[in-house]
Amino acid sequence: MISALFLISQKGEVVLNRFYRDDVSRRAADNFRLQVIAAKETGTLPPVKVIDGCSFLYTRHENLYLVAVSRANINAALVFQFLYQLNIIFKEYFGKKYNEDTIRDNFTLVYELLDETMDHGYPQNCSSDVLKLFINLGSSLATPENPGGAPPSQLTSQITGAIDWRREGIRYKRNEVYLDVFESVNLLMSSNGTVLRNEVAGQVVMKTLLTGMPECKLGLNDKLTMQKGDAPLPRWLAKSAARFELMKYRVTENINLPFKIMPAYQEQGTTRLSVTLKLASLFSPRLFATNVVIKIPVPMFTSSGLHVRFLKVFEKSSYPTTKWVRYVTRAGQYQLRI
Repeated sequence: MISALFLISQKGEVVLNRFYRDDVSRRAADNFRLQVIAAKETGTLPPVKVIDGCSFLYTRHENLYLVAVSRANINAALVFQFLYQLNIIFKEYFGKKYNEDTIRDNFTLVYELLDETMDHGYPQNCSSDVLKLFINLGSSLATPENPGGAPPSQLTSQITGAIDWRREGIRYKRNEVYLDVFESVNLLMSSNGTVLRNEVAGQVVMKTLLTGMPECKLGLNDKLTMQKGDAPLPRWLAKSAARFELMKYRVTENINLPFKIMPAYQEQGTTRLSVTLKLASLFSPRLFATNVVIKIPVPMFTSSGLHVRFLKVFEKSSYPTTKWVRYVTRAGQYQLRI
């Protein structure tokens, strides 16, 4: 499968490497630097590059490249999934904005993570919850009450269990489940009321406070139909007590619009425009909407009369510059007494 993993800086320096097979040498990092990192300045390259019979699959985070190298005909989707999961593990251990210096300062811990997540080039244990049981950052897992850390039987059971993303022995005084459905409605309507484009992008967010290892089943109404690929299968109880995204979906047909706006405008001279809006709700009378805002864009304006006459950029190489000027006037304490 994967012959080697490289963590390479944006300058092409190898920050850290781990070899799992002997068919790839450190010279592969030089080829990646010359043909991928250097070429990034002149164009955009695909995330897979074949150089001298080696396949380089890479992703980028901040100033680091996470590179997987192999000489075999590997499953690209599996390798990218491993790289993305490895990036998530690094974020949970070192923070969301880890960089080259973070990896150098914690290289011992990084090697431990690479050894646990991959065995002879094959991805193994990539669950951060399980890894944190026996690979801890900054302090040892052993305590006076438990000198050996987590019991080996518990680690073995969780690593080889069918549900590795949730540890056993979780208990709550009150067993609760929170399920939130968030939908974003996108609509484009012509001036005569014809719908040109509409879609609903939704997500189901879940928070579980349940004891033990329960199995949850979610039922949806039969009327809802989603195209294949728009709604991935949910992974139940992915986090113990944290909020997590259970699923995403997208609907483009049979959409119930919540509002309908009927505008009417009339020009009154060269500097005045009269706009009348009629807003009608299309949902059930038993429901009500709050914080409904209608935004009408107007030309850029400054109350003080300030105008930017010019904006010039001077540089030795005289490179072309795209310049943007925007006027934004906001209401402070704007009161009219009658």
